[in-house]
Amino acid sequence: MKAVVIEDEILIREGLCKLMKKMFPEIVITSTAGNGQEGLLCIERDKPDMIITDIRMPVMDGLEMITKMQRAGLFPKIIVLTAYSEFTYAQQAVKLGVNDYIIKPVVVQEFVRTIRKIQNLYEQEQKRTPDTMGSLENIVSSVLYGTSVLDEEMESFLDKKYGIVKEIPLIELLVYLGENFETERERKRNEMCQILKQKEVKYCLVDMEYDKAILALVYGYSARQDIERWYQNQILFQNRGNRSQEVSYGMIEVSGAGGIREGFQTLLPYMDWNIVLGADILISYPHITDIQTEVCIYPVELENQIKVAICMGENEKVREIIRKFHTYFLNGHVYSPKEIKESCVRFGWSVLNIAKEVGCIDYKGIDQRKLLDSIMNAKTENELEKTFEEVLCCMNVPDKETGAVSLAVKKAQSMIHEFYADGITLNEIADRLNLTQEYLGTQFHKELGENFSTYIRNYRLAKAKEMLIGTQLKQYEISEKVGYADAKYFARVFKECIGMSPAEYRKSNR
Repeated sequence: MKAVVIEDEILIREGLCKLMKKMFPEIVITSTAGNGQEGLLCIERDKPDMIITDIRMPVMDGLEMITKMQRAGLFPKIIVLTAYSEFTYAQQAVKLGVNDYIIKPVVVQEFVRTIRKIQNLYEQEQKRTPDTMGSLENIVSSVLYGTSVLDEEMESFLDKKYGIVKEIPLIELLVYLGENFETERERKRNEMCQILKQKEVKYCLVDMEYDKAILALVYGYSARQDIERWYQNQILFQNRGNRSQEVSYGMIEVSGAGGIREGFQTLLPYMDWNIVLGADILISYPHITDIQTEVCIYPVELENQIKVAICMGENEKVREIIRKFHTYFLNGHVYSPKEIKESCVRFGWSVLNIAKEVGCIDYKGIDQRKLLDSIMNAKTENELEKTFEEVLCCMNVPDKETGAVSLAVKKAQSMIHEFYADGITLNEIADRLNLTQEYLGTQFHKELGENFSTYIRNYRLAKAKEMLIGTQLKQYEISEKVGYADAKYFARVFKECIGMSPAEYRKSNR
């Protein structure tokens, strides 16, 4: 593969080039550029297989460069660099056929994963491209993926062999399978063939591995409305009212083979309306754009409830609230899928942050970029729910003490948990257990890895966090309830250990 790197910040540009040469020596970087105008010249000259480009650049931005590149008949694989603050801007690039994006600052593991994904896609397309024009599936596939330009020779071939004249109406039926693509595509292809043969129309099926979908290109029909009604009935029959299907169906009509690629790229983003309308509704463009939506009110109360449940270690309650969160958007109102996804991102990050504060989650084990991608790219309700299942799998709030801890230390812990608000001391606990203070202190540190004073301080602060998040108690009231008679001293200890004042902590978690 040949690649061009376009980035206005020279340190990032050079860093990407060095990383590419180290991790992917088989990919040749033919040139680099500092803005879209220079990048366009490099692309027209080198005709690369892949470009890595920033979006916001001087002289000419990335979107304008991509648009002009495609008008010139050049369709390399595209990876855009973007910041979280530019996420909406980056989504606009998807309509231009961008294959993937990388969040800045660039994380090596994510960069490598993305490049490998593009390599695999490129290799699949190379295998798919025929040596000579022949199979309609191969031609449609190459047009969809931009590996072939629809020139006069190909248009003439399509006319003579398949009767697809230049401006003939074509319908694209899209079946999105998501993570079940590999296991379900053969069954779904057979199903599609059976129902299309019943309709007696001409068609071809194309597997869209990268997009986890199957596309049926239909031609030789009498009227779009007839196909739309018929296909909607087929969907109802297949699903039989099962709203939670992990399949999404879409439809768009285009004019001639030249509109196939643009039609697919137009329809695909609208497929996430399945989240709102359910699996038994055909997402038909442009009708889908006429839907009137209501303002989606974020369920703040559920967010507050789950914060308290996590702090209290109520695992079943946490799951129950997450179920309520998902059903909250299925209350008969029509919200835009974009607003639902944004609510999911906010709710998910709230769960992550509180679980991290309480210490009941393997925070490092969660790929936040992957989680964000899963939510924003979800096209079915089930896919959204699975993202939260991944978070729950990383959470562990034990109900009972575990580990090799002696009975004496367990009893000491139990007394701390019961009397921490009364200012209980190590000496008092040792007396009640008929042990010396020195022995109990040594065993406590040996078995738990921290001394008594650190343990009881951290326990008090953990309880204070719970109250700051889950109650409306004033700071001095919380101070008293966790065993600090002096509210100012409590505030000082809290800030030293947590890094912010109690008031700041409460505000950041509300």
